Amino acid sequence: MVPQSLYPVIQPGIMLAGNYLDRNNRTPYVQQFNASVQYELARNTTLQVAYVGTRGVRLYRFVGINQPQIATLTRPVINAVTGEVITTNTPDNALLRAPMQGVWTNGAFVLNRTDAQSTYHSLQVSVNRSMSPGLQFQAAYTFSKSIDNASGAGGGAGSNGVIDTSSALDTAIIPGNQLDPRSNHGVSDFDRPQRFVAAWTWDLPQPDFAKSSTAGRWMLANWQISGIVTLMSGLPIDVVDPAGGSLYGQVGARPNWALGANRRTAMSNTPPGYYFNPYAFAMAIVQPGQPIPSAHDPNALAGDVGTDFGKVGRNALRGPAQSCVDFSVLKRWPIRESASLELRADFFNLFNHPNRNNPISDISVVTATGGSVDPISGRILSPGDFGRTLGVSSKPANHPVGRQVQFLVVPNRVCKTAAARVRR
Repeated sequence: MVPQSLYPVIQPGIMLAGNYLDRNNRTPYVQQFNASVQYELARNTTLQVAYVGTRGVRLYRFVGINQPQIATLTRPVINAVTGEVITTNTPDNALLRAPMQGVWTNGAFVLNRTDAQSTYHSLQVSVNRSMSPGLQFQAAYTFSKSIDNASGAGGGAGSNGVIDTSSALDTAIIPGNQLDPRSNHGVSDFDRPQRFVAAWTWDLPQPDFAKSSTAGRWMLANWQISGIVTLMSGLPIDVVDPAGGSLYGQVGARPNWALGANRRTAMSNTPPGYYFNPYAFAMAIVQPGQPIPSAHDPNALAGDVGTDFGKVGRNALRGPAQSCVDFSVLKRWPIRESASLELRADFFNLFNHPNRNNPISDISVVTATGGSVDPISGRILSPGDFGRTLGVSSKPANHPVGRQVQFLVVPNRVCKTAAARVRR
């Protein structure tokens, strides 16, 4: 058995990698709290206003704890194995500056820790009307905000703009500075500040002139229409740089804001064909001899060209809003007391409204799609597909990308016992 004091033991030619549980982990838990008031607006119609909140504590997230240290002339990094004194910072010597030697630094070695947190606050308003006389509807509006420092898989949009529908892990992988809990603090990947849903059903009244005619009753009686309207805010956009943080041995960070740019300017002066202004961002390139901004030390210099973590926050922008209208028409023909025949037409996404994906937010796409970047400043010269919206697969749950229509003929039979109970 290897003594604990000798950990980590280096096996020649093999770098330690994998996902490991922190021995200090605690059980995650969620606190829930709410308050509501209900008022009867009219007969069979109620209004409810509620505050609903949750707080997640000790949630799981993967953290790359072997992040290399930054060396300076006054505070050099001494390699624990070779004894080498390191005073410069380059992508090539990042592994030598890591606290644990023989261990990967770029996300291949991560610790699963329970130090993530989340908060959710919402105002929820709903109006409900029971079926009377022949009209029923429900409408709900939610104004909310969800904040965390690590969102689990599923619900958000990837850097390619497509919604992530996975739900395999409760643990989130975070980019950027692994040792700063605030570096990934922001709105949750699945956050939608506003959502409105209304559903209604209306039994159309029979025209008076049709009541005295058998043919009129057969054609114009027992019609019903219904619909569902869904409106919601877009998902957050996380602008990322897969090559960011190379001076720290990281694979994955975020870029910088371009000179004078911020969230507001990133969503204004947008070039034609782009959802956000790609020129508002710049790769966090650090030239040799320049201070490394994230080190917050003017003596922490780059010994070779590399990339820093960048100053753009997590989920800094907001994607396109989404909406959908579904509509149904139903005609019922009574055959006898306990049986009827229904003809139904359903229109999903009635107005054929395209709900677009989030734009591509991976800044490395610039050079991969024919664009260019200033190699000195990291400023974008030609953005390629960075910032473009290329797909329409993002949509409210269970709704089609385009209009879909279906027709159904449904025999409807009520058991005699139930019919007798209704008569009584």
